[in-house]
Amino acid sequence: MQILQLDQNNKHQIAIFSFLSALIIYIFVFGFELTHFSLSIDEEFNNNILHTVAIGRWGHALLKASIYPEPFIPFFTEILTFILLAASCTVIVKIFCLNLNQSLFFTVLYASSVQFAYQLQFLNQCDTLATAILLSSVAVYLIVRKNSFLHTVIFPAFLICYSIAIYQSLIFLPYSLLIAYLLIDEVRGTENTRHLKLITALCISSVIGLILYFVLGKLILIYYHLQTESYLSNIVTWFNESPGESLKKIRRSIEHYFTLKAPYGLNTFLIAFLFLILPLLYPLKRKARYGFYVLLSILTLFCMNIVVGKGLPARTMTSFAVFFASAGLIGFIIIRKNKYLWAVAAFSFLYGMACSSNLFYIDYIAYNKDYRLASFIASDIAKEIKVSPDVPVKVYFFGAMDIKRVNRPNNSDMFGASFLNWDSGNSVRISAFMNKAEIATIIPASYADIKSDLNTVYAAPVWPQKGSIFQIKDVVVVKLGQSVGYCPNGVKENTIPKQCL
Repeated sequence: MQILQLDQNNKHQIAIFSFLSALIIYIFVFGFELTHFSLSIDEEFNNNILHTVAIGRWGHALLKASIYPEPFIPFFTEILTFILLAASCTVIVKIFCLNLNQSLFFTVLYASSVQFAYQLQFLNQCDTLATAILLSSVAVYLIVRKNSFLHTVIFPAFLICYSIAIYQSLIFLPYSLLIAYLLIDEVRGTENTRHLKLITALCISSVIGLILYFVLGKLILIYYHLQTESYLSNIVTWFNESPGESLKKIRRSIEHYFTLKAPYGLNTFLIAFLFLILPLLYPLKRKARYGFYVLLSILTLFCMNIVVGKGLPARTMTSFAVFFASAGLIGFIIIRKNKYLWAVAAFSFLYGMACSSNLFYIDYIAYNKDYRLASFIASDIAKEIKVSPDVPVKVYFFGAMDIKRVNRPNNSDMFGASFLNWDSGNSVRISAFMNKAEIATIIPASYADIKSDLNTVYAAPVWPQKGSIFQIKDVVVVKLGQSVGYCPNGVKENTIPKQCL
């Protein structure tokens, strides 16, 4: 089937066509987020550089401290992200050596994956994450398409090092890409004896990259005079629960993808799985090896779940787009009369646009709801202490407002979350949100400022009742809930009480 009047095998034309196609698809699929700005959780802080260094994302911090806007620029950050992701799609097309039709089919599936909505929700890091995906893709391209030790081991090691310094779970993305390449190789029946060599090169590059990552991370922590925040160890259940319980949680989290209970928008996993096992029904030359690669591909997709010993949010499924699009491509290659498969591409595009728009619409509604309530709170503060709303005020927000999330689909992670009750009440987040949205000028007070007068706080009614806003010394207290939140000082982003006190 000839889609456009382009040379089916002209590599330069195909690369340009893939890039432009992916860019256009991203703009359509994530168009609502592009045109309807809203603040989501973690987007309220103006500077996350020291925090990201402390949790091991020093690659992100270096980009933000140098060439990328910190924390973000609405519209520009999204467009930059789409350009970087479209470039990664182009690199993958070159890795797989696709012709025009194959590249278009792959591009539609890759760029319309809803998984990236869960990353795009965090504008403060989506551009750096897209950079990391591009770097990982280039690393695999060098391993597959070059022959020298410098190109297949050393350069990829540096690229892998920097990509995981941006987002740690991306350590598994190069493996998903390489396994996808090997699967496609098997389907094509290519007499390729380099498989073991390619896997070995990636393993060596990954080890070198990880060593560099940890060494450089330590040096950067010393430079910034910071202590590491054990972000990963805090969520690993293997350390706190029995192996049996952890295995049960892993099994349950993987089962969700096979039983249409995956995170919202990711039930296309089942389509990918069917495409992956389809070639086993055909007379492949090396069917056993293909089956082994399929198993590796699925395990790699769920590697983060296996590492931490439980189910994880959709934003950690960084290999999903590659998994889904590569599986569809395999079906496209093996089914010779594949014109009907364009319906799958059309479905993926429409499904991706619908799910993504719904998710970001939920965030948009939640943001406007928070904005409206926070504006009322700011107005009440100004009336209570008799100052202009523009005057800086030292405030502590105690507890979490009893506010339900907006109507949202099941398993949609942080979409629709409210700043007014996140972390069961986080004063620093609420203050940052109100400052960022220009609702008020809040000087964040600490828990220590009000701790000695907790009896007064507990005795007060909850906002918007009269008496819910009062002063303790020089601090205005706004009581939003009956009990203090998980992070009284608002220092940590996680919700483990003992780490926030």
